[in-house]
Amino acid sequence: MTTSLKHKTVSGVKWQMINKITQKVISVGTFAVLARILDPSTFGLFAMAFILIDGFQIFKSFGFDSALIQRKENIEEASHTAYFIVQGTGVLMFLLCYLAAPVAAGFLHNQEVTSIIRALGFIFVFSSFARIPSTLLTKQMRFNVLAMIDLIGAVVNSAVAITLALISPTVWALVWAYLLKQLTVAILTRKFSGYRLKWKFDTKVARELFRFGKFMMGLSILYYFNDNINNIVIAKILGATALGYYALSANIGNFINTHFTYLLEGVMFPAYSSIQQDREEVKRVYLKTVKLVSIVAFPFCILLIFLAKEFTLTLYGAKWLPIVPLIRFFGVIQMVVPVYVCSGSLFMGCGRPDYLQRIALYQLLLQIPALILFTKYLGVIGAVVAVFVTFWSFLPLNINWVRGLVKFQIKEFLQQFLPSIYCAGAMTLVMLAIKLLACYSTFSFLNTNYLVSLFVLAFSGAVAYVVAFFYVDRALALETKQLILNFNFMKKGDR
Repeated sequence: MTTSLKHKTVSGVKWQMINKITQKVISVGTFAVLARILDPSTFGLFAMAFILIDGFQIFKSFGFDSALIQRKENIEEASHTAYFIVQGTGVLMFLLCYLAAPVAAGFLHNQEVTSIIRALGFIFVFSSFARIPSTLLTKQMRFNVLAMIDLIGAVVNSAVAITLALISPTVWALVWAYLLKQLTVAILTRKFSGYRLKWKFDTKVARELFRFGKFMMGLSILYYFNDNINNIVIAKILGATALGYYALSANIGNFINTHFTYLLEGVMFPAYSSIQQDREEVKRVYLKTVKLVSIVAFPFCILLIFLAKEFTLTLYGAKWLPIVPLIRFFGVIQMVVPVYVCSGSLFMGCGRPDYLQRIALYQLLLQIPALILFTKYLGVIGAVVAVFVTFWSFLPLNINWVRGLVKFQIKEFLQQFLPSIYCAGAMTLVMLAIKLLACYSTFSFLNTNYLVSLFVLAFSGAVAYVVAFFYVDRALALETKQLILNFNFMKKGDR
């Protein structure tokens, strides 16, 4: 990696982390308020609408945005061709969404969702307006601009949702807030990208973009079903209230992915694209990324497992207690998902999106029957069990395909997880000891004061993890500190 690329990569990671962490704080605070105003069924209705919306999102760019990032030449010319296709697609998706809304409502046995879907269809028009400008910002690795735009959108969404919910506690508070957020993000992206559209369309360039984009679009279709099949089955079998419980638990349980590992994937994709010809460098960067991601992911998983009850009661209240076992299961799932995410950016950056497509297909083929079976007999928790079985089953295949690209030994790969495992063990022991103390009268208040218990357990566990981190791998701990403070990341020769 050149010095410039290293700086852009680390700067991108930092800005994206600041963005996602801040957004999560806003999101948690917002939902803590909304959860006490709105019923679980309201959130279930909103999630139902997104089953169809997410389906049409697959076609929002035909994978042209990813193709532009991976492309090496004539970027500006290609962007104009891509823009016209994406803009036309956005309008078409809005019209199709409007027409398909009653059909989706009938399938889900809930006619109330028709008008919600039709209103949310406007996001296709908004997002297509800024899709290519946003892609070019990503290509240029200007993540500071993207982060600020996203943060402004999150603030708009939060302020509008709470205000409207206080005025009228219905699902429309969530709908109008989301629409205003998307409109704000689209306008700001277009303004700050500096993109100037030229009236040019090249059919040859369109074909070139589609050759790469078709894999990403196919992957998006598979990801849609992988991500939404749970919502579909739960809505059909168990109804809106159960879907509301699942949607919240999934949002909490997937925090480490949506707010760290997936953002890292977005940063590492253009980085791997820049060094894809140097496979030794790709290997070095991949292994280091796996180590750093596991360092962040493992303590979060432990916190999910141990603090699900305290977290739920403190933020959302007793009516949301059914999500506690779901959150704990998600904690176990998150231990393996970061491996998939790290390999995803590698596959795309090295020009093998077909690997991602095949893994997603295999997962879907297993997940559908497992989901139907487990949900029917175990209820909502069965849906989470199906996800667990699916992700753990295809882990060996994923690792084997990565090895085909970067050639490393299994022992070399597993060693990247040792610091995380040791530190997670120390964290677990400390939190278990505190829970044991809570059984005695002197500390029994920890069993009744959930806010205090949440703080004490989370703080003690975090301190134990950090101390163990410096003890187990001081060099990596100092390097992580430098990563956060000084941009000194992925120096050549470090392992």
